[in-house]
Amino acid sequence: MKKRTRKMISSLFALSFVGILASCASNNVVVPKTTQGGTTTTPITTNSNTTDVTTTKTALPAVANANEYIEEYKDSVSDEFRNTYHLMAPIGWINDPNGFSEYKGKYNLFYQYNPYSAEWGPMHWGHQTTTDFIKWNLEDVALAPDMPYEPTGCFSGTAIVEGDRLYVAYTAASDYQNQALAYSDDGIIFNKFDELLIDGSKLPEGCSNNDFRDPKIFKRNNKYYIICGNRSTNSKHLIMFKSDNIEGPYTYCGIVYNKNDIGGILECPDLIEIGGKDVLIASPQGIRDEAFYNYQNADSCVYLVGSLSTNTNKFYKDSQTDLEEFDKGFSFYAPQTLKTSDGRNIMVAWMRSWSEPNLTKHLGWCGAMTLPRELTLKDNHIYQAPVREINNYLKNKKTNSDIELTNNSLDLAEFNSVTSKISLEIDATNLNNGRAGLELYKDSTNKTKLYYDKEKGCVVIDRTNCGSLMDGIRYAKVEPVNGKISLEIFLDVNSLEVFINGGYYTMTANIYAPEGANGVTLYSNGGTAKFSKLEKYEIEVQ
Repeated sequence: MKKRTRKMISSLFALSFVGILASCASNNVVVPKTTQGGTTTTPITTNSNTTDVTTTKTALPAVANANEYIEEYKDSVSDEFRNTYHLMAPIGWINDPNGFSEYKGKYNLFYQYNPYSAEWGPMHWGHQTTTDFIKWNLEDVALAPDMPYEPTGCFSGTAIVEGDRLYVAYTAASDYQNQALAYSDDGIIFNKFDELLIDGSKLPEGCSNNDFRDPKIFKRNNKYYIICGNRSTNSKHLIMFKSDNIEGPYTYCGIVYNKNDIGGILECPDLIEIGGKDVLIASPQGIRDEAFYNYQNADSCVYLVGSLSTNTNKFYKDSQTDLEEFDKGFSFYAPQTLKTSDGRNIMVAWMRSWSEPNLTKHLGWCGAMTLPRELTLKDNHIYQAPVREINNYLKNKKTNSDIELTNNSLDLAEFNSVTSKISLEIDATNLNNGRAGLELYKDSTNKTKLYYDKEKGCVVIDRTNCGSLMDGIRYAKVEPVNGKISLEIFLDVNSLEVFINGGYYTMTANIYAPEGANGVTLYSNGGTAKFSKLEKYEIEVQ
């Protein structure tokens, strides 16, 4: 496909967004809704507990312009490095997953989106739907910054289904950050309200209105709650609001959780019930730990098991538990969860981090989502498993007999691939203090190492020689189970996702290896390792 330069993308974005702002200003816009249709219908009035809140279905150019731009220019994007079975936008930049929900027989995933550039910019909400978490259908852009209260963009948020209506709560960004609400009766066209859901300028003393974002909206005991990331001079915390009506008004409840030893705030809060316990999720900025295997990225993703009390408005962690990281790799941020109608707890995250270089902006795109993961809770620890539907796309099974290596290596030519699932066990009983594992995305000069380091007691991803600027090493501290380390590995053109010991930990990394680097090699250094249960499947999604 034809490549497109960043200059072209930026210029087109500038023209389009200036046009959006000019149109809004010239029409003295105060209506909340942008649709794709371009027609005006009768205003809709919805009643809250205290006031009448009006929404209208008047089409503004922001959403329509975004959709037209995507349609016109998506085929000019280069497919170099693009994943084959992970959710991606057809053009432009994506980051945080938003509004993960099940509505009218489909799963919805929205995401932070700048369709006009392969770099972060004024945020829209992109939208895709699926029935199996693997094959995604592109929908029209759901939200665009077209209201006076959100000139900087429609930032992250969550979704809730109430009756036959899908609501999304999101951060409306301006000189300060506010929370806004939109709804849809078909899951595609969203109507915004004229008034803010929570006005950031009216927060209690001690709460920041500049760092006040990412609302998690949920219902409990017939009341509606919103949790947001926030900070004060001496505290980084999550604050909560409640209402008797989903459309407000919302009253401030207080600080439900605080974590002060971080650099920024607790972004993208989430809350899900697993196994009868509440799991509080957040993405802390600038968290650090003395252990070399903890919080290795500038921004992390953590969970805490316990219970949220709506009487005291506090989250209480279970005894003998503390913050745990979801993923020990490089490329995982802002996870969001969904409890499905069949009882599963599904999580997806942005398969990137803010500290990683943007190596694809010249190709017209940046960003992807992780493979969705099923969450279970055992002994207050979350185990992750690849969503089971991926098994429907496994083809061309290859196996290998057990292999024993002592300070040696072996190429597995029949396993060579960049779109596959590879699984194996490593018996480290006689490894001494050595290392044993795989070299992936390999050619004559480049390789990414995935191995067990017995001396450190860690599974390691080393992409120092991967062939791109994605350098560095990450560690996951794990113990062998019955003397063995099990690995379930998913490769997809530029990405690597590893589920360790049945999903006790995961590691995720972007690689961007050169074209043709598809080799797979087993190796052992410093001792003897036995490799067993070697399987490989191609993953094909049409």
